[in-house]
Amino acid sequence: MNHKTLIFIAVIFTSFFNCKNTDHIEPEINLSGKKFEYNYGDFVYEIVFKSNSSLEWNCTQGEDKGKNGIEKYSFQKLDKNLFFISWIEKDGLGVSQVVNFKENKINTFLKQEKEIISLSGTIRELK
Repeated sequence: MNHKTLIFIAVIFTSFFNCKNTDHIEPEINLSGKKFEYNYGDFVYEIVFKSNSSLEWNCTQGEDKGKNGIEKYSFQKLDKNLFFISWIEKDGLGVSQVVNFKENKINTFLKQEKEIISLSGTIRELK
């Protein structure tokens, strides 16, 4: 093997291991300014993340249809597409959610007084 061939092989070898495959990279999720539908089957809510600390919710289907509120929320990013979101509504209802934006799934725990209610559903982004 001549000197030029060895250099060519070294360049290809180095390029192969330094190359990053970007086909699987997913964009980071930013909640602020986004609107989602949370569908729990019997209950459907529209959630608008007005900022990184304020959201507006509106029940569009179910026995609480028409109820709404603007709440301060906290969140923690667990992974690129997985969030823990929590807030306390004006009537004292505590809401804690694990939202998986990759799989479009949501798991919610509602705490009212000494009772905890667990809900599972799907989410979709609204335009």
